[in-house]
Amino acid sequence: MINISIDNKLKDTYSEIRLGCIHFSVEVKPSSDDFWGHMNTEVLPKVRSDIEGKEWSEIPGVRGSRAAYKAFGRNPGRYRVSSESLLRRVRREDELYHINSVVDVNNLVSVTSGLSVGSYDLSHINGDIVLRKAESGEGYEGIGKEFLDMENMLVLADDDGIFGSSMSDSTRAMVEESATDILVVIYCFEDSIDLKDLLSHGKQAFEQFAGVKEAESWIVNFMKAGI
Repeated sequence: MINISIDNKLKDTYSEIRLGCIHFSVEVKPSSDDFWGHMNTEVLPKVRSDIEGKEWSEIPGVRGSRAAYKAFGRNPGRYRVSSESLLRRVRREDELYHINSVVDVNNLVSVTSGLSVGSYDLSHINGDIVLRKAESGEGYEGIGKEFLDMENMLVLADDDGIFGSSMSDSTRAMVEESATDILVVIYCFEDSIDLKDLLSHGKQAFEQFAGVKEAESWIVNFMKAGI
């Protein structure tokens, strides 16, 4: 059983925080030409049309993430949420990165929802997972990046420290082709988003394009007082 929670202290600063989680075992494979044919002919043109002419603060998913960044004292223009970074590439018609069968679907879910999505290799996670605010001096080596100062960012942490966020994930739990036990986390900062429906579509995408056979999904909310 994967134990994931949200630090209740975050609610005083920003109350619209939920995590959508998908857990599965799978054989991670190289990027598929069939997947990218689907992305480039069907998914990305529709996404590009949907965001055309809109400010980033108007796009569902990105809108709430930016608001959460501001609430916790980070500048969303300087420290971009990962879904916005992906959508900027889509808007410019730049090619998205081809990584592997799991990360590619991860990014499909992100660009179609406007929400940041992280996929993590559970073999590198130790103990319970909590979404909390990073403290002064906390940071990590980001994927494809140097050391990232994560102070005041909302981050996923385990017994070994912080490893993921809606901005950029660490190299520690990144999904490579050796991974078999995967946790996908959808970072949601807008109550108006139907996270249950998004999880259903996300599971279908991982089944269709990543070969996942059995996946479980659930939503993590703030714990109620007394629980």
